[in-house]
Amino acid sequence: MRQLPLADEFYLISHDEYTGKCHINAKVFDSGLAGAVLAELAVRQRITIVNGLVTTIDQRPHRERVSDAALAEILKERAEHPVRTWVEYLRKDALEMVRPRLVDAGLIYRVQSRSMLRSTVRYPAVDRNQAAAPRARLRYMLDHPELLDEPTAVLSGLVLAVGMTDLIAVRGKEAREGLGRFADTLPDVLKEIVTAVELVAATIAVAPKL
Repeated sequence: MRQLPLADEFYLISHDEYTGKCHINAKVFDSGLAGAVLAELAVRQRITIVNGLVTTIDQRPHRERVSDAALAEILKERAEHPVRTWVEYLRKDALEMVRPRLVDAGLIYRVQSRSMLRSTVRYPAVDRNQAAAPRARLRYMLDHPELLDEPTAVLSGLVLAVGMTDLIAVRGKEAREGLGRFADTLPDVLKEIVTAVELVAATIAVAPKL
């Protein structure tokens, strides 16, 4: 199976393929998804990071709905901002950017159920094996690190940053160390994005519950 865009793979790992329910805190998930969107821009060399600030390289639209939308938000700002600021900003809209791409690709579908008090919408997987493939690939890479590629290394860093290691392997400490080694192979730009997600996720974890 071909690898999907980074944000799509992060979404699939984060959600139960049967119920469509997110495995982690919604704000933490949104932060990780925003990081994945930024990573897509960086991998495609549309942005870079200079002195901790996100800087655009290629401002042209590429007719790719997610990265074009994210880049448009960055281009609205006259001043450059730190990576963490963009993670915190884009997390508000990241889900609405990414989920339609998954629906259009036939990976998830919308199910609405109604009760007397409320209406619930969920997005289970169309093909459960296909939805589980990114998670399975990470598990496989832990035993075959010589096959590691850059997209999988980014995904490893994001999974580690938001605390989803247990979804990848039951060998908790060993899996964290393995994913950490994968993330360490990343170029500095992608490392900074992963670090920003980790910092935002950590802030959310210690924030008081209102």
